[in-house]
Amino acid sequence: MATPSARSGDSHGSQEPLRNNNDDDNTSDSEVLVAHGGAAGAGGGVQSMLIQVAVDVVASIGFWYVLLFVYIPDSYFYMFLAVLATAMVGWRVYQAYAAPKECGEEVPYTCGYVNNSGKELFLVATIHISPRAPKDVEAVIDTTRPDVTMIELDDERLDRMRDPEPDAAPPEPRPEDLQPIRITKPGSNDTTTVRAQRALWNAEWADSVIRGDVVYDAADEFGMKGSCGRFDEGSLVLVRRGGANGEFAPYALKAHLAYKRGAEAILVINTPGALPVNRVGGGSVTGDLKVAMSTWSCGFPPVPLLLLPHAEGEKLKESCLQAGGTVSAEFQVLPDTYPRRTLRRRLCQACALMFSGIGILYGVIQCFAVEVGGEFLAAEIAATKRNIPCTCIDVDLNRFWSRLGLTVLPTPCNLLNSLWSWIAFPRVFFRVLFPPPGNVDVIGSMFLHGASFPLKTWVAFIIAGFCASTVTNKILELFGYAAEQGAEQTGAVSKEDRDVAQAYIMLLIEMYMLPQIYDAVAASRDEAMYQSMVKKGRTYGARKMVVVVGAGHANGILQRARAQGL
Repeated sequence: MATPSARSGDSHGSQEPLRNNNDDDNTSDSEVLVAHGGAAGAGGGVQSMLIQVAVDVVASIGFWYVLLFVYIPDSYFYMFLAVLATAMVGWRVYQAYAAPKECGEEVPYTCGYVNNSGKELFLVATIHISPRAPKDVEAVIDTTRPDVTMIELDDERLDRMRDPEPDAAPPEPRPEDLQPIRITKPGSNDTTTVRAQRALWNAEWADSVIRGDVVYDAADEFGMKGSCGRFDEGSLVLVRRGGANGEFAPYALKAHLAYKRGAEAILVINTPGALPVNRVGGGSVTGDLKVAMSTWSCGFPPVPLLLLPHAEGEKLKESCLQAGGTVSAEFQVLPDTYPRRTLRRRLCQACALMFSGIGILYGVIQCFAVEVGGEFLAAEIAATKRNIPCTCIDVDLNRFWSRLGLTVLPTPCNLLNSLWSWIAFPRVFFRVLFPPPGNVDVIGSMFLHGASFPLKTWVAFIIAGFCASTVTNKILELFGYAAEQGAEQTGAVSKEDRDVAQAYIMLLIEMYMLPQIYDAVAASRDEAMYQSMVKKGRTYGARKMVVVVGAGHANGILQRARAQGL
């Protein structure tokens, strides 16, 4: 997956907002996890499903019997590996040079292709730390000239990855992303509409109409003195951005203090310059912890906040001073799909990120200054140069972690899911070793990308993998130890069999968890990204699309595109 993180911050770039409706998505990969329902839909009904199940059961019995119970001498085993490796190389050479090509374009080996419903899909399979990945992406966009480019990120992660160019003019937010506010001055029926940037948490009041008198307190111009007395009920407090003498004054703290004084909402006058492109109010976990310690709240601030343009904010302030606080304002809170998380959720996600090993993996890699996800920025830059829209299709982190939490619960459906995953494993394994025509060759792509790694990347990757696997193994050992101790206390396991029992318990946990984690991390996201890809393609009226995703997602998306259309 592409650079997961639990940190949210103020960003300075934006793309098409993510609008995936996959919160309740429970679709599994058609090739790995509970694939038979999907195979039935693609193959024509119950008969196809039953045939697929029968083939998987027979192949699984033979595969696991030979693997676990048949003794194979070392000489025969190594001979078999040599023949298998030769066959794999030969198959790939045939696919690359002799097999008929579906696509008429010259694209890299790592690119898959689908032509369905009169539309073309070029899917670039990448490894997120590969120096080759951005070059493949640029080559495909240059060659195919698509109508739209899509990437395996959500808007929040893309915003954090962007590095603003030092000499470039600051980008302007899109008018449709801004909150309109109607300002009415005293003694006048004329209203002025001002567009302001929204806070992350404003959508908690989506569609609510907020109106009241605008109040500006000259004795507390930054809104940081929560003990200065209460405002009239329903007031909209006007304050300046930042704090006096550089004091810690985030938006969330201003909103909490304004609510403490009785405000219905808070309007903040921006500093000179353009409004931020993205929602305001995000910060580091450390900053949010400081706010929580000051306010004794780990939730969203209790009132909405709007950041006004500097000129309009100063005019409003002067009107408040001249009119004695009788200027009124009204706005209907816009709905917002931009991801938002309370501090409670962010802390839980940060812990899950570390204990799952994902945070450690990417943290160590970034300590070596290895670029992660460069292909996504390369796709955006290449598309922008050619006036091609670039949009995000991945689920946000809230949906990702919710899905992961649901899949690790040992429910009957999840247990059956894991069982069928291991039954289907021989078929999946064969298709990975010998990818059918039209599929992305994941193993071959990994070799090509790995060949482009500099020594620094290899060192970072090996150390990161070792650290992440060590942490996850220790966590699994804790689960195994706790279960074994419980069995020992009930007399089901003797002390002499303690180590053997713990090893079997860990094996069972791993056999259950691995398919479930794959389901959450890859398979369910394949379905979500496919649905978003189709929706965005129709939104842009695209006949030719380039999609950039990690190699682990490539074939799941390609199979859905072939079976269900574009």
